[in-house]
Parts: sequence; C-alpha cells; structure tokens
Amino acid sequence: SSKLSPISRNNDQNFLTNMLTPCQKRWFSLILLLGSLLGLWLSSGQPVLASGDRLPLTVTLLEERLNHPVLNDGALTIDLQNFVIDLTPENSLFRDQFYQQVKSLLSHSSKALGLDFSHSLIQGDFQVSRLGLYTQLTNATLPQNLSPIEQEQLHSDPDFLTENNGQPKTITVFRGLLKFPDALFTGKTDFSNTFFLQRVEGKEAKFTQEANWASSRFGRDVDLSGSIWGRNLDWSQSLWLGNSKFRQAQFQGTVDFSHSHFLGLVDFEQSQFFQLANFTNVQWIKTVNFRQCSWRDRLLFSGSRFVQDLNLNGATLEKSAAFRYSRFSHLADLQDVKLLGQLDFSNAIFFPFAKINIAGLAFDSEQAKLLGDKNIIGKVLSLPALEGNETVIRNLVRNFRNLEQIPDANQMEYTSQLLLLQQLNQELRNWPTDRQLLLTWVNHFSQWLLLVNLLLFSNYGTNVSLVIGIGMISIAFFGACFGFIDRVRRWQPNPILPSRLESLDLFLSWFLLTLLGLINVFTSTQHPWSTLWGLGLIILPLSGGLIFNLYSQGRYHDLLQVSYFTQEGTLRQLRLLIVRLPIIPEFPFFRDRYMPLVWERRWNWLNYYDFSCNNFLKLGFNDIRLRDEHVPGLISILVWYQWSLGILYLTLLLWTLSRTIPGLNLLIYLS
Repeated sequence: SSKLSPISRNNDQNFLTNMLTPCQKRWFSLILLLGSLLGLWLSSGQPVLASGDRLPLTVTLLEERLNHPVLNDGALTIDLQNFVIDLTPENSLFRDQFYQQVKSLLSHSSKALGLDFSHSLIQGDFQVSRLGLYTQLTNATLPQNLSPIEQEQLHSDPDFLTENNGQPKTITVFRGLLKFPDALFTGKTDFSNTFFLQRVEGKEAKFTQEANWASSRFGRDVDLSGSIWGRNLDWSQSLWLGNSKFRQAQFQGTVDFSHSHFLGLVDFEQSQFFQLANFTNVQWIKTVNFRQCSWRDRLLFSGSRFVQDLNLNGATLEKSAAFRYSRFSHLADLQDVKLLGQLDFSNAIFFPFAKINIAGLAFDSEQAKLLGDKNIIGKVLSLPALEGNETVIRNLVRNFRNLEQIPDANQMEYTSQLLLLQQLNQELRNWPTDRQLLLTWVNHFSQWLLLVNLLLFSNYGTNVSLVIGIGMISIAFFGACFGFIDRVRRWQPNPILPSRLESLDLFLSWFLLTLLGLINVFTSTQHPWSTLWGLGLIILPLSGGLIFNLYSQGRYHDLLQVSYFTQEGTLRQLRLLIVRLPIIPEFPFFRDRYMPLVWERRWNWLNYYDFSCNNFLKLGFNDIRLRDEHVPGLISILVWYQWSLGILYLTLLLWTLSRTIPGLNLLIYLS
C-alpha cells in the first residue's frame, strides 16, 4: 500500500526534527501549533469577525479607545470604526456618557484629536455640537488651547468680531479630523453652527433621516462623495474655505444650500437630486462642477454669483431651473444638457467675458424653454462649431420666436452664419485639383463672398442701426464727391471754383453726416473696423480712380460753367424714387421741365446730398438728375455706380427690416 502508517509518519517527523537546529525546531513547533488552531476553527464551523461586521460600543470599549488615540492620515484620532453606537433614548445612560467623555477629552487636549466613525452604525440622533468647544467669535473669548493656526482659521469667519462693538456669535468648534466613510446614521443628525477646523471625510456615508448642517463652517477640504441623504438636508448659510466633493452623491430629500459661500473648488459630478435643490444666493468663488448631474425636481440658482466657470456638461434638468438675478463672470457650460423643463436666465447679469456654451443642448420635451432678457440672452449664447449643432440652433430660434424675442432669434441665426463662415474659410484653403472640385470651390467662394458682406454690413440681417450707419457714410461720401466735381472744374487757365463759404458748408456737412454714420457703426457692431474696411473697399478704389482720372485729363467742353445736375422744377415734395434712373428723360416735353442747379444760391450744396440720397436710398425731396449733354463719361460712370450700389443697399435694408420687425416678417416669424 502507498499509504503510510501512523508509526511511519511519526518516524519521519522525528527524523525531520532531528535534522533541524534548535532555533528551526522552535519555528517548526510554532507552525504546527498555528496549523492545529486553524484546523480546530475550521472544524467548529463558526465564522470569524470580518472587517465589515460591527461590535456594540460599550463604556469599557469607549474608554479604551479614548485612552489610546491612533495616528490616522497624519492626525491623531479616536478610533471608533466598525462599531454599533447606540445613542437612542432607550440607551440614555450610555448616550450621556458617550458625549460627556468624548467631549471632555477633545476639549482638554492640547492637541487636536479627531473622530473616526468609519463603517460604524450610529443609532439614534447624533449631535456634533455636544462634542465640540462652545466659543464666541471674538478675540477675548477664544479657548486658550487653540493653536495660532486654528485661531487664524476662526478669524476667516465673516461673523468674527475683532472688537466687542457688536453682538458676538456663538458657535461650536470641532478641532480635529472627522471621518465617517461608509457610516450609517439611522437618526437625525445635527452638524449645524459648527466650525470644522480640519478635514471632513464621509465617502459613501448614509443618512436615513433629516440632516442639519446649517451655518456650518469648513476650514479644510470636505469629501462626501457617494454619500446618500435619505431625507431633507439643510446646508444654508454655510461657509466652505477648502475644496468640497459630492461626486455621485444621492440627495433623496430637499437640499438647501442657500446663502452659502464656496471659496474652493466644488464637485457634484454625477450626483442625483430627487427633490428641490435650493442654491439661491450662493457665492461660488472657484470652478463649480455639476457634470452629468440629474435633477428630477426644481433647481434654484437665483441670485447666485459665479466668479469662475460653471460646468453643467451632460446634466439632465427634468423640471425648471432658475438662474434669475444670477451673475456670471466666465463660462457657463451647458454642453449636452438635456432640458425637459424651463431654463430661466431672466434678469441675470453677464460680465464681458461671460458666455453660455449651448453645444448639444437638447430640448427633450414640448415644455422645454430657455428664457432670458430680450436682446441680451442671444448675445451670450455661444457654439464652438456649426457641425452637429444645427438642431440646437433651430430649437433656439423657434424658442425665441415663440417668446416674441425676435432680436435673440436673429442673433442665433447670426451666430450660425459666423460658424458657417468659419467652415467655408477652412474649405477654401484647399485649392481644387480637378474641374469638378473647381466648380465646388467657386460655388463656395461665391457663397463666402455673399456671406461676408451680409455679416459685415447687417450682421446677417439682424442690425438695422448698422445698415443705416453705412448708408449715411455712403450718402455723405458720394454727395461730397458730386459737389466737388460739379463745383471745382479747373484752376487754369480760367478758374471755375466755389466760394470759400460754399466749400466750408460742403466740408462741414460731409463731416457731420460721416460722424453720425460712424457713431452708428461703432455702437451697433462688435467689429466696426472690419465693417469700415469692407465699405472702403467697395466705394473708395473705383470712385477715387474715376475722380483722379477726371482731373488728370482736364475738362474742356461746352457748358463748362453750368451744373452737371438738373432739377425737375414743377414739384417740391418728398418722393419715393425706386424705379427712377439717374439721368434726365429724352422726351422733349419732359426735358423742358428740368433746369440746371443754380450755383449762386446759398443752400445749393444741399442738392448734392439730395441727389446722392435719391441715387442710393431712392428717396429724396427733389427729382435731381444728371444732364445728358456735354458730361464727361467718368462722371456718368460714377453716378451709375452709386445707383447700382443703391439697389443692393435698398435690398439689404428691406431684408434687414423684414427680419427685425415682426409686422414685416410674418412668414419668417410664423415658421
């Protein structure tokens, strides 16, 4: 048989022990003893106490833990991990001893001692105020055992009084580290009116009843990631001097953070809010992270101030969210937000660098709306690219038109065209290599050219003031040109020049009209210099070249001392002259009604601006036209050039008016 008998096994064991040294024999015996104990435990079938199981905390165990603090994360703490701490009224004797002994140790210790409730079960109501130091926030009443650093932390409290000229506020000071990760609080918890000088750590802690943290202060970082709050939570008027984390937390009751101050980073990423979340009048000094949060009830941010970025990327808003009277200094990121209710930015203040990123913003219900002040909200909405955001733009345009906010709807279309221009710029950088691509490139270029002009001169049909401004500049320019070439004929051999007074009137009138036009341009667009540069490219090169050639070749023709412009003298009235051509008719009876302008009259310079207005705007007081006899061809070209530009300008003006005045754009408004 292959099996050894007991005698054989004993002989082998004796032989092995004889081969070992005395030290090795002792280790061998110890191993045998441990093996025997393990075998007895396995044979008994009774479980050993695991780390997740909790022992009832007794007075004896409490005294032992109080007498032997442990070093935890670099700080001395009282280790109360994995205990069942019964603080119910039925166990009042232990409850009173618990608070009395813990507070006595924490209050009289020269060093800051913390509490560690990790993985513990706290039954009954829990009050931190019964464990800390009561103190008034004045220099004269601070406890003597506080270190200079701790006193400096208390001085950071806004309610701290350096002089006793007001009513001092009394708070509870908790000096040490407070840890309760994975702890379960079955009763009400009261952490209110307490200044926590060290860190507060409570990952995955569970609070089944109401939690009161009102008027609490946190001098260091707070980490409550993964925590679950089963009932209402009050964090109103709290102060957070360090960073705070609530990642993946669940707030099953109402949440109140109103009138709180966050001086550090705030992280609520992937948290869930099942009932009302009140963040009204909260000061957020640094970046706030609400990425992928879910709000199933109302969300209130009214009156809050965001000094840095607000990140709501990927959040879900099932009901209304209010940012009324809030102040934004930087970016509010609403990228990929799912909006099912009403998002209200009414009366909000947006500082110069503030923008709202709406890329991927989804209107996921018929009740979804985005509200804001007219002619303001549209200007702060921004998109990084047109591709992928076409639906966003259509939804917002329809949203603002339903709210009768036509300027904001037009602003969204203007933004979309700016993004389209960027896209065309990228496509035009690649020169085509074959004929088919060349046709596509030419098509893109013509589209780009038209789009550039619409954006520069009307903000894509959204800015009437800008259109009127460039019209005033153009009318003043051509009016001054016509007055100059009509009155300044030549210097030699026989000068034909206007008087000094007439020259001064012509110059001052041009200057005032141009100044008014420039004021309109600079106050109505964000890129006034680009607009003026584009306008200059249109009117200056050809006009300047024609006038330069006119004076270079000189003028020697009949009727040299008679004005080039004639006036129909039978009527003086305001006329709409859209179909009128800039030259006199050839029919003799009509020609007899037109007489040359009289140079000697005091207000003759007004006729040149009237003619320029007729030519450009198709509106004027008198029917003034260019004569057709003995007129240099260069002057005729200049007149016809302005008339052609006037057709384009009038089309642009009417199109802009139809997009900005609801009564003129019924088809667009109702679409």
